[in-house]
Amino acid sequence: MAQFYNVPPIYQDMSNQGQGYFAFRFGCPHCGWAIESTPIRSSVSTATNIMDLGVGLLGGFWGRAAEMGEQMFGSQWHNEQARALQTSWAQVQSHFHFCPQCHNTVCDRCFNVQVNLCTNCAPDLRADAAHVQHQLNIDALRQQIEQAYQAPRFNVGAVPSAVTPDMLVAPAQPQQQRLPQAGSSSVPTPAAIAGFSTAGYPDAVMCPTCRRMGPPGKFCQDCGTRLPMPDLFCPKCSASVAASARFCTECGTRLHGS
Repeated sequence: MAQFYNVPPIYQDMSNQGQGYFAFRFGCPHCGWAIESTPIRSSVSTATNIMDLGVGLLGGFWGRAAEMGEQMFGSQWHNEQARALQTSWAQVQSHFHFCPQCHNTVCDRCFNVQVNLCTNCAPDLRADAAHVQHQLNIDALRQQIEQAYQAPRFNVGAVPSAVTPDMLVAPAQPQQQRLPQAGSSSVPTPAAIAGFSTAGYPDAVMCPTCRRMGPPGKFCQDCGTRLPMPDLFCPKCSASVAASARFCTECGTRLHGS
């Protein structure tokens, strides 16, 4: 008695009743790898049986003979087809494995034989580690390339442009304060050095007697107490300078005439 196999649902029926043979294609549900079984000739679709139906073999009458034959011995065909499926699975089952965890039948490449599970249930740690390490090497190499990369220099002067000179607007130049010349009458006065016209000069000062805040000056507007002189500032860069300084220590502006 022939051995009975539990054929998993991973096959595709390639049988051709008109041509009188059985064939099956078995594929892995994970990776799609497939293998076809050896065709098996049908005994119920032989030339003798088809001739008994009164249909000639010449002129391509196989299809018509199959249609009439299916009506007369259809059950015999399906029984023989089931036996052919068992025989075909016996031919290719060595290339497939059954996973007891997910109950899927996969091919050799999708099965981890060390733990008797498919690679979805028990991934290959060595393969995963090699993949992760390879990805890290790629990331490190990309960082090295980005750090050492220098953009090529192009001669932009040789590139034609549609912009005409009259379309270009020169940027506004900031006004620079001229430095006073030696012996000139435009030497900064002590009031200018004090910062009255400087952005860094305080807007209000506190009286040491009445503690009232008021505008800077020589005397308090409430009690008349003499106000302390605020810190001096350079009229050009607003840096703090000493009262006896002749030049600004920050920008070098001349503060007093010689």
